[in-house]
Amino acid sequence: MKKLAVIISSILLSSAAMAADNYQSISHLGYQDTDRNDTISVDSTYYFSPKATLGPYDQFEYINKQTNVYGSYNNDDFRDITDIGGEYFTENFVVGAKYRNFNGDGVSSIDIINVSAGYFFNPNLLLKATLTDVEDGDTSVMFELAYDHKLNSTDYIGFTVTSDDEFDYRAVNAKYFMDLKQGNYLTVEGTVVDTDKDGSSWVLGSNYYFTKATSAFVTFNKNDDYTVGAQHFFNKNVGLKAGYGNNWDDSGADAYFANVSLQF
Repeated sequence: MKKLAVIISSILLSSAAMAADNYQSISHLGYQDTDRNDTISVDSTYYFSPKATLGPYDQFEYINKQTNVYGSYNNDDFRDITDIGGEYFTENFVVGAKYRNFNGDGVSSIDIINVSAGYFFNPNLLLKATLTDVEDGDTSVMFELAYDHKLNSTDYIGFTVTSDDEFDYRAVNAKYFMDLKQGNYLTVEGTVVDTDKDGSSWVLGSNYYFTKATSAFVTFNKNDDYTVGAQHFFNKNVGLKAGYGNNWDDSGADAYFANVSLQF
C-alpha cells in the first residue's frame, strides 16, 4: 500500500508539473481612451530561462527569479516615456539596471538611470536597494523587502515593503493567490502608499478565473476610481483584456481600455 501511495503521489505531482505552462517572452500592446487623453503602450520582457505559470496564463510566482531584459514605450497626449532595462540573477544575488527617457509638453527630454542590487536570504525573501539618478535632479535610494509565504503547493501570500532612504515614502503591497480547484482561481491584491508630501492612498483589486484562460477583474481606490473588465486567452499564446473605468463621484470620467498579450 505504501508503494502504491508513493506511485500515485508521483503521478499526481508529475501531472501538476506538466499542467504548468512555461514562457520566455511576454509582451503587451495596450490602448486607453478617456475624455481628456488617449494612451498607447507597448512592453516586452524576455526571460533567459522558462517562467512557469501557477495555473492561469498570466499568473506567476510572486518574486521573479529569472534573468531578463525588457523594454517599454508609453505615449499619451502630454508625454512619452521609454524604458530599457534588465535583471541578472546569480546564486543568492540579483543586480539590475534601467534607463528611462521622459519627454513631456513644455519639458525638455529628461534621462533617468536606475541601478539596483539585491540579496536572497532564502528563496522566498529578497532585500533590494535601487539607486535613482535623475538628469539635472536629485539622486535617491529606495529599499524593498519582498517575502513570498507559501500556504501550500499552489497558494501563497506575498508581501513587499518599500521605503526611500529618508523614510518620506512608505508603501506596502500584499497579494493572495488561491487555487479554488476544479480549474478556478482567485487573486486579491492591495497596495497602501503613505508619503510626507502627498499623504496616503490605497488601491484594492481582485481577479476571478473561471478557467486558466478566462477571468473577470475589478479594482477600486481611495479616490473612488474603479475599473471592471474581463480577460480571455484564445490559446496559450494570445490573450485580450478589456475594461471600463470611472469614478463614483464623477461619472463623466469615462475610460475604456484594451490590452493584447503575446506570450511564447
